[in-house]
Amino acid sequence: MSIKKTIFFILSVAVSLVAADYRWGDSAHSIGLIRAKGGEARHPATLQSGDTGYTLIATATVLPPYKGNARVVLEGEPKLDYKIHLSAPVVDLKLHRKPELRNDILYDLQPRDRIALWVLMKPPVLDPVCGMAYNDKFSKHTHDGKDYFFCSEHCLETFRQAPEKYQVTGVRGKYTLAFYDTNTGKAVLSVPVIFKAKGDMHDAGRHQH
Repeated sequence: MSIKKTIFFILSVAVSLVAADYRWGDSAHSIGLIRAKGGEARHPATLQSGDTGYTLIATATVLPPYKGNARVVLEGEPKLDYKIHLSAPVVDLKLHRKPELRNDILYDLQPRDRIALWVLMKPPVLDPVCGMAYNDKFSKHTHDGKDYFFCSEHCLETFRQAPEKYQVTGVRGKYTLAFYDTNTGKAVLSVPVIFKAKGDMHDAGRHQH
């Protein structure tokens, strides 16, 4: 994609987002290209571990000759609760055709379509020692005014011996926001979504400059 086209796309997405009928606070933003032979993200979405909720804005352009329907899923373990919304302006000036999002499927994608998705993510509560996702058999322990949940007495005792080691309780690691063509099952775009601890976020920022 040329520099002029990239700038035009970013500006058009910005206008669309400003005019959206509802906005969630965004935690990260990723720009990608949807291709029949596999798309690419311009950069991964990096999020700070430990928050109770996140919003990823994923914008993408459909490159010729791809056309079709694409299912959008968030992949990774432990699984996150998530919802996907397609950005739409309050006043539709009919400047661009728009695909339709139903049940996490983008219908009728056509070459040169530009889309903007809001992905609302809610991570599960995790055992801070072993990383297991919460279930109703977990026990609760309060430390310094904060509640922690444990899958076993062993994990609880490990925490009690050195609680300072287990202050980060959120998900960490790599997830993928994947777009799969519904006819072929092949990925037409994969966006890395990376959860990092606060210290790792600072390091990543220094490396990018």
